[in-house]
Amino acid sequence: MTEKLNLSGLPATRKKYTPAFKAECVRQVAAGARQTDVARAQGLSPALLGRWQREALKAAVPSSAERKEIKQLRAELRRVEMERDILKKVVTIFAQPPQS
Repeated sequence: MTEKLNLSGLPATRKKYTPAFKAECVRQVAAGARQTDVARAQGLSPALLGRWQREALKAAVPSSAERKEIKQLRAELRRVEMERDILKKVVTIFAQPPQS
């Protein structure tokens, strides 16, 4: 394995950013701050912040399998709600005293 060396001949180290830090930077841009301003204030390159934004967007959008499951769950919910409403009506009908 070859190590990358910086200008002084020492091994180069990559900065590690926590997921919370990344999320906060992306949140600031989403709240209306300019990407370049946030990147400059945090000591990042705008390209890196842009990559974090794309990753956050990709994680936020459900996959096709998730969309299919959501559609099925909504259909099941509608069916169960309809059954519940019918049962409520039946209970009110049978709860009424008999009329003579």
